[in-house]
Amino acid sequence: EEYDSPLKPFGGLEEITWSPDGKTIAYTCVKKKGKAYSLSTNSDIYLYNLESKETTNLSEGMLGYDKAPVYSPNGKMIAWESMERDGYESDKNRLFVYTFETEEKKDYTAEFDQNVHGISWADDSKNIYTISDYHARFQIYKLNLETNDIQAITQGDHNYRSVSVVNDKLIATKQSMSMPTEIFAVDDSGKET
Repeated sequence: EEYDSPLKPFGGLEEITWSPDGKTIAYTCVKKKGKAYSLSTNSDIYLYNLESKETTNLSEGMLGYDKAPVYSPNGKMIAWESMERDGYESDKNRLFVYTFETEEKKDYTAEFDQNVHGISWADDSKNIYTISDYHARFQIYKLNLETNDIQAITQGDHNYRSVSVVNDKLIATKQSMSMPTEIFAVDDSGKET
């Protein structure tokens, strides 16, 4: 196809991911040209199946940015960041999860009045870790998919910039006014090692 993925000019590899079984690639794309491309923020999450050669628009009908897809480790779900409105780059960044078995899309941040960035699944596919800002401080948050509960794991006068799940630890980057970006291991209680 003649479209860019990742999105220009700031998109990176966070906008492209493989399914755990290696049969499908999920990618972020705006399938428009010319002026329509330059004015729109309506990106979508597409799934391309390598065996059938079929492409599916997972976020069809969702009008704002849909980007940064991440498969659950068990391959049964995929999460992504989503904005609601086209043409509004400062909209709330929500967290959507699509369940393949039920074909259901759910906004897990409908009652959460903050942005989310940088989705990372727990190994058991029951929790998602993300970064969110509150009162000009970025912290690590945990979403429990069964209870729909979102809680801050960390707190303090600093900014966590990213989080990844590695075995039973969270590996995160953190910075502050008095410290450049450093790498920390963090447990579910927010304790750093």
